[in-house]
Amino acid sequence: MTLDARTEARLLALLDERDIRDVLLRYCRGVDRCDTELIASCYHDDAIDDHGNWVAHGRDAARGIVERVKPGTDPAMHFLGNVRIEVDGDTAFTESYLLAFRAFGRDDKRYTRTRALRFVDRFTRRNGEWRISERMVTDDWNRIDEVIEAMQEADQFRYGSKDRDDPVYAIRRGRVAREPGGNAGGTA
Repeated sequence: MTLDARTEARLLALLDERDIRDVLLRYCRGVDRCDTELIASCYHDDAIDDHGNWVAHGRDAARGIVERVKPGTDPAMHFLGNVRIEVDGDTAFTESYLLAFRAFGRDDKRYTRTRALRFVDRFTRRNGEWRISERMVTDDWNRIDEVIEAMQEADQFRYGSKDRDDPVYAIRRGRVAREPGGNAGGTA
């Protein structure tokens, strides 16, 4: 099948958008799992990340993020919503809407923080690979809520972890699901 130039250009643009979206998703996983290498793979070495309350360059951004998220067992989750990607040759500009959730304790009470934020990014393609060159994090709103009541059955659920023992990594090492009837599956 032969494609006309316009269709071929549109297909290439879709592939660029897909690759850029994959970087954004890898970044979110990396933060939530405290995976420094995965976060670092999203940035060019000379990238600038301006989170508002701190600024970092290249791989230092990944280390700084993990240093802020890793301490303690309190979970975090980033939910990627609307993403607008505008590709212009080997440069792309993105606006990504996120909800970021974080549980934490203070003064013997439990809280959750919700942030509605946007990543305003410049991506560049170098050696055929899209990565972040510049990021500005923009908070649109945030709130902290006291947890009045937690689910009574919470201990019956499996929770993620902020490391490579999380099921998203463990499943690649072998069976992690339990067998029907309660028998444990293989170990990771």
